[in-house]
Amino acid sequence: MALKGHVFQTLKVPSSLYCLEACTHEPRCQSFDHVMGKDISELNNRTKEARPEDFISDVTKLYFKKPKNRKPEASGKKPKRGKHSRGFRSSVYDIIPGNNTFPSEKSYDYTYLYCSFCVDIDECTSGTHNCHSSLASCTNTAGSFSCTCNSPYRGDGKTCNLPSECQNYGRLNSHTRKITYSGSSSCDRGIGPGWFRFDRSAGTRMATSCPPTYTCNAAATGWLNGGHPTVADGQVSRQVCFHWSGNCCFWSTNIKVRNCGSYYVYYLNGTPGSTCSLRYCGTN
Repeated sequence: MALKGHVFQTLKVPSSLYCLEACTHEPRCQSFDHVMGKDISELNNRTKEARPEDFISDVTKLYFKKPKNRKPEASGKKPKRGKHSRGFRSSVYDIIPGNNTFPSEKSYDYTYLYCSFCVDIDECTSGTHNCHSSLASCTNTAGSFSCTCNSPYRGDGKTCNLPSECQNYGRLNSHTRKITYSGSSSCDRGIGPGWFRFDRSAGTRMATSCPPTYTCNAAATGWLNGGHPTVADGQVSRQVCFHWSGNCCFWSTNIKVRNCGSYYVYYLNGTPGSTCSLRYCGTN
């Protein structure tokens, strides 16, 4: 039996007795699972009583609850931190080599020194972490690990989701919006406000160089000045210029842009001025 999903530290130890003591003296530890045959103990920050839905059948593990009212040490003195003469070191206290017997509840004629033979397990490379399998990165830390969602995803690393603008947007997909289309009967004065994505016959993104006038079915053609952001850039501001009368930036407006990984989204809110002859142009 084992408690699933509440491990905050993984230890490699000679036996479960070592981590029984480690759990006893770790404030966060409420229980632990010992992996039989592998000398691995997983410290939990919850108990099966608190999370019965996470208490599962696992023939490879033994579940232990943190003992109550355990004394930290017989002498009542706090052991010194640091490195002793044999060179072993623990994250909290050192242990005297050779003195590896842990007495019963009724016997305290020993000086308790923390499990210094514990060896950190790299959960990231061993595959024992619970980070999202494809949308997050695992980083090993001393006795534990951390999960971080890969950009542009957001979350706790175990659950990762795209930003809202990458999920909720309007589509600009008319073939007349592409820079290869000639004409001048459309305009974007009433577009938005909202997030939009170019796709299908309109192209995959907004044009990034000055298109000729009277293309993408508009007299004044709009293009992104400054290039598209990378995924790591997050949400950025960019200038959109509109080509007219021999000037590639006769009119301009500022918009927001985000790289969603395999596509871009743009926050659009009409066009500058009152003339209905400006349009945002698409390309591949």
